Amino acid sequence: MKNKLLTTIVFLSGLLQLTAQDTLVIQENTVGICTMDGIIDNSVAGFTGEGYANISDGTGVGMSWSFEVPSPGIYSIRWRYALGGSDVTARDARLMIDNVYTNDTVRFPHSGSSSWAVWMNTDTSDIELPAGQHTVRLVSITHKGLPNIDYFLIGGTGIVPAQCLPSFTFNIGLNDSAAGTVSYSPVQEYYDSGTTITVSAQSNPGYFFHSWSGEAASASSNHNFIINTNTNLTALFYPEGTTMDENAIGYATVQHDNGTPYLLTGGSLGETVQAHSLADLQSYLGAAEPYVVELAEHITGLNTDEIAIVSNKSLIGTTDVAGIEGIRVSINAARNIIIRNLSFSKVIRFDEIEINGGSRNIWIDHCDFFTDLDHDIDYYDGLLDIKNQSSFITVSWSKFHDHQKCVLISSGDQETQDSVIRITLHHNYFYQCNSRLPSIRFGKAHIFNNLYVDAESGVNSRMGACVRVEKNYFMDAGTGVGMMFSPVPGAVEILDNVFINTGHAEEPSCVLDVPYEYTAFLDEPESLPQIIPAGTGGPGLPSSIGGSESEMELKIFPNPASESMYVKLPKEEIPVSIRIYNMMGQEQHVAFADAGLIMKADISKLTSGIYLLKIKTENSTICRKIIVE
Repeated sequence: MKNKLLTTIVFLSGLLQLTAQDTLVIQENTVGICTMDGIIDNSVAGFTGEGYANISDGTGVGMSWSFEVPSPGIYSIRWRYALGGSDVTARDARLMIDNVYTNDTVRFPHSGSSSWAVWMNTDTSDIELPAGQHTVRLVSITHKGLPNIDYFLIGGTGIVPAQCLPSFTFNIGLNDSAAGTVSYSPVQEYYDSGTTITVSAQSNPGYFFHSWSGEAASASSNHNFIINTNTNLTALFYPEGTTMDENAIGYATVQHDNGTPYLLTGGSLGETVQAHSLADLQSYLGAAEPYVVELAEHITGLNTDEIAIVSNKSLIGTTDVAGIEGIRVSINAARNIIIRNLSFSKVIRFDEIEINGGSRNIWIDHCDFFTDLDHDIDYYDGLLDIKNQSSFITVSWSKFHDHQKCVLISSGDQETQDSVIRITLHHNYFYQCNSRLPSIRFGKAHIFNNLYVDAESGVNSRMGACVRVEKNYFMDAGTGVGMMFSPVPGAVEILDNVFINTGHAEEPSCVLDVPYEYTAFLDEPESLPQIIPAGTGGPGLPSSIGGSESEMELKIFPNPASESMYVKLPKEEIPVSIRIYNMMGQEQHVAFADAGLIMKADISKLTSGIYLLKIKTENSTICRKIIVE
């Protein structure tokens, strides 16, 4: 390393002028750029060319450049960079030549300024090269990544930039070292874009292989993929007999747009424990081990209290009063979480639940979110916020009510990284809400079979988001579907919804390819005013909603019943189908015997509980609640 320049560089009118044949400067978006783990940015002044490389955080990230030298010799290289801000940590890098590490470390000290517009030059490194094409790469040493890089300069006569393929890293691992083994080929430090890599997983006795998790996700234990980005794959093994709740559907149950399944287990591979206090919840839900945490009580906090939930946890309410009030719940950089049968209420200034930091595969089910409408819009924050690349999340059979701004997905118009967000909302009940049902930026959402009543606005697609709005029921919901309050509109796919005294937009349009099976859970929208209040415990709508005048002639007797039940049909309507569903929306296999206008149903094999009887005719869909003793 030495502080020496082989050529003179001057600036005229803000443009870089070079002495011909003596140096080569490779700027962004030009021949000679090979790989860049980051984006081209131009938001900070003082750069040359079109902008600068804003490199991502992380150890091992980097950038590479390629060029040809005409003859063997010693060549000098350096970089122009910026490193400002309040964190004065240096962002040094290892130096690689032609994918081989050298003994050199390239130093990138802090500028000493809070401004990122202070540009500096590194010390000059001398490297010995044979004639021909070569690649220089910087690889970050710290988790902060690299500084902003304006250009790469190499000194010497007759050097020209070279066309090159991007090259990427590949890492492989497994979730449990005792569960199996993994292998891959070819084994290299870096892989040119387009290289085929083969990975294999073999389970040990007592375990089974489920899937590869990562950028090239797959359910095949022997998997070939073509690398085109830095790729990490983890083989997911589970103990034999591990299953997922049959009621879990949606994006929480997949891990890639290609539909690779995810085994959503929550804390079921760990111990089941009972929490009786805030301290219990904080201890169990923040522990490294998996836990199913059961809560029977209503826990009240002071609005400064917080519960952090880490990976592999289930939080389950076991009574009608189980809930958390005045305590914010945070999920940050976590995976595999189930939250069910709980109320969340009245957190001042903070979100009731905030999902953050790239969290994935989360299922919120049969929960109740609310505050009140007695305060101004900024007194409370959101009921549920999902942001900062958090993805593959399902929210089902939950109530959101008496609140100003309910569900926010991606927090700002600049958060372009949130294009990875994938959300499913189904069979939720939104009532007496102002807005954000949800508001989503950048990502994709599948919103089906939800009930919207008494809202200012409902689904708001923003900043290029794509939202499939399918078979929902909107009544007195203002603008039920729109592209509002956004410099760039989102898009929607509108499919078979009911809009009563509710406006909606259908353009811009998009098509969302849903990567999971859900048709067995899909209800006709006309039946939702009966199904969803019964399934969520929310207030019912007038009996005429979702039926017809002939519903008054429908009679079910006896009700409750234990062995058999009779259904007297309306005279003027011929049924297309008669079905019985449990409160999870799953069809129960019940045989109906035809006796003219009266049908006999054998319900002897149904467990005790509340069910929904749905009769579909050519003109209407009629739903009634039945009780099996």
